[in-house]
Amino acid sequence: MILENDEGFFSSYSPERIFHRKRDAAQLDKQLELELRRKNVNKDYRTLDELITIWYRMHGKTLSDHVRLRKLLYRVSESLGNPVGSDLTSEMFARYREQRTLTVSLKTVNREHSYLRAVFNELSRLGVINFENPLTNIRQFREAECELRFLSHDEISRLLEECKNSSNQSLLYIVKICLATGARWGEAESLKPSQINNGQITFLNTKSKKNRTIPINDTLFNELTEVKPKSNERMFIGCLSAFRKALQRAEIELPTGQNTHVLRHTFASHYVMGGGNIVKLRDALGHTEITTTMRYAHLAPDHLEDTLRLNPLNMHQ
Repeated sequence: MILENDEGFFSSYSPERIFHRKRDAAQLDKQLELELRRKNVNKDYRTLDELITIWYRMHGKTLSDHVRLRKLLYRVSESLGNPVGSDLTSEMFARYREQRTLTVSLKTVNREHSYLRAVFNELSRLGVINFENPLTNIRQFREAECELRFLSHDEISRLLEECKNSSNQSLLYIVKICLATGARWGEAESLKPSQINNGQITFLNTKSKKNRTIPINDTLFNELTEVKPKSNERMFIGCLSAFRKALQRAEIELPTGQNTHVLRHTFASHYVMGGGNIVKLRDALGHTEITTTMRYAHLAPDHLEDTLRLNPLNMHQ
């Protein structure tokens, strides 16, 4: 559209360029209109929900926690207003997470950020989209390092005693497996008889997608071989609720979000405090990155021991 003011004529597509002759403004207006039409013809109009669905079909369903992850992504999309994917901007997501921090932790916001960014990255690798990932340049919030609670030997004794008194016959075995191997609760709870053999437990379908085999002592191995499996597919029945009750009876208080995971932390912490090798601990826990395992390094008996010898105060005492 051609408009006019006191200075001259201009196109509504480019109001900052003023012409003395109307036909010059009209020529620019037509040129800009054609460029806009060409751009719109090539525009990707698929919504964020549609892109998430495509990502799930082509990649997401292969992930270990795919059902929960898909629901989370759809919730984020709904909160963003399910925009056209190519129209999503850094500012739109920044405003979304600004509101999100009012109701959830920074860790939760950062996880949502990581998951959605990974969706766009994977769609780009698959050739599904050709526009830039809108979350690439947004930095995640810095999170305060959370407390990694582990159980003392006295607490372990109390917990095992309460598990022994539980009406759930699987509880004691699952807790012992987690303490002896560092297994995640789900890995221990879903064990099949065939995974316990020759003094070892082999964990399958793990979070890292890699199987790992951990040795156990003869006492625990003999106890497990005497367990009557619930079926050919599972040795144990679910006992998460029974575990929570056992923690309460043992008077063990844990930070929020560290329920069953405290057993894994306890294994890793006592392993390192006993002088265990941090690289071998990574393999036992099944961590993909050594940086994840390094959060236990400060518990090693020789951690930063050189500060006793090398600190400058020694020269003045």
